[in-house]
Amino acid sequence: MNEIKILETYGPDGPSLSDEARQAARSRLLAEITAVTAYADRPALPVTRRVASGLLRLPPLVRMALAGAAVTAMAVLAVTVLPQPPEATQGPPVAGGEEPPPVLPSTGPVKLVAATTLEFPYALPLLGEPSFTADPGGPIMAIYASEDMNSDVVVVAHTSGAAPGDLQRLGQRITVDGRPGHILPLGDAHQLAWERRPGEWVTIVGHGRHGSEEAVLRLARQVVDQPQHVPFQIAVGLIPAGWELGGFKEGGSIVTYRDPARPNTSLSVQWKPAPEWHPDSDVEGFEAGQDVTVDGRHARLVQARERWMLTTTLPDESGFTLQAPRSFTPDQVIAVAESVRRGDS
Repeated sequence: MNEIKILETYGPDGPSLSDEARQAARSRLLAEITAVTAYADRPALPVTRRVASGLLRLPPLVRMALAGAAVTAMAVLAVTVLPQPPEATQGPPVAGGEEPPPVLPSTGPVKLVAATTLEFPYALPLLGEPSFTADPGGPIMAIYASEDMNSDVVVVAHTSGAAPGDLQRLGQRITVDGRPGHILPLGDAHQLAWERRPGEWVTIVGHGRHGSEEAVLRLARQVVDQPQHVPFQIAVGLIPAGWELGGFKEGGSIVTYRDPARPNTSLSVQWKPAPEWHPDSDVEGFEAGQDVTVDGRHARLVQARERWMLTTTLPDESGFTLQAPRSFTPDQVIAVAESVRRGDS
């Protein structure tokens, strides 16, 4: 794209952002909530945030540094154990008649299980339908975006059996319908966490017209037990046994699962409207590559020093890239890729 085209598309005279683009930008910003870093004897300070378009300025929400928060448990429906290949395989010949390095076998068996769809356990029916996001290793957040762009509400469920650490240190003790809680003012917002049931904590951050102590307490009393399906643009059907959701972004177009025993070991899938084919040499630590098929469609499987990377298409001609640890066999990488489907966001 040349400079003239860039100015026509993105410059001051370019077309207006669609409502969908604005909503996506707001959801991404709301997910990037600033952590409370104030000392116990210092008040938390508000932070000014900007919508990516530069046209709107949103007031702050607080990134909940939520100790021990966890996503809703994922039930196991079935178990699929894939066999180890008897020996290493090799990719196709490269230009000049040279053979690429062999595709090495994995370091050990990986057990794959079928994952269920995610659910968020609570709802605020009076605020409409939320969007959802989750940072790596963090809890699922339900975001209720307001029409005035200034009164958004975030709800987070915890399984740690305690209020977030910042609220315990800095917040004021309070009760919600007789249950213990903590509340913390944050500029024109309030953060409230209360024990909805023994060992079951919920956090609400309200802003703007929902940002007063009274408004946040009123919202807390409106929370109902109503599991809500968390939609993804891309869904992974098979994950390693015992792994958990590590995070998702951009409406579920990027989904990550991780090994809780080794948080740096993860499996991720990124959806794109069209597949992004890159030269093998662009992959960091490239060792070998081979053409394979996924549900009868062309795919490229690349082996790097510490991971596998597979790129392929879906029936609707969109594409995705799967990254998996080297502990997977090539057959297991392909099996996970064949379990990937478009979601319902």
